[in-house]
This record gives sequence, structure tokens and C-alpha cells, in this order.
Amino acid sequence: MQAFNSPYSSGVSYTAIPVTKSDSTTYDPPLRWLDVTEAGDVTFIDGRGESKTVTVTAGYSLKCLVSKVMSTGTTASGFIGYP
Repeated sequence: MQAFNSPYSSGVSYTAIPVTKSDSTTYDPPLRWLDVTEAGDVTFIDGRGESKTVTVTAGYSLKCLVSKVMSTGTTASGFIGYP
């Protein structure tokens, strides 16, 4: 049986990557999940292309599609992405 793999699936990722906040870096396909290791605000572009800002605690996981983690408006740090 072949593994299910879709860039729009919220399923398990095959890898983890370090993510640096940037107003210009776009993830394509978008990240399926984003862990945040240091508390603060996270401004990101979601899977629909909309800008969102959330305040998170250390160890928080954003469980939505993330195509960009913005530098502008983001005070949190320590991002790990799952494409």
C-alpha cells in the first residue's frame, strides 16, 4: 500500500525543518504544522493566503497550513516546521 501524501493533508510529515521568520520566504507546499519553542506573537500566512497573528506559549503547535512565518509582527522564536 502506498503512503498517502498530499501538500494539503494535515497528516504525518516525513521530516522536520528549522524555520526562520522572514517576510519573503514562502513554503511551497505549505507547512502542515509549526512548533514554536519560545513564547510570543506569531504572524503567519495561512493556507488560504490570509495573514493571522496569534499569541502563543512556549511549546505551542500551530495545527494549520502555514505558507509563510512573517518577520514583521513575530516576537516568538524557535520554529520547527513539518512540510
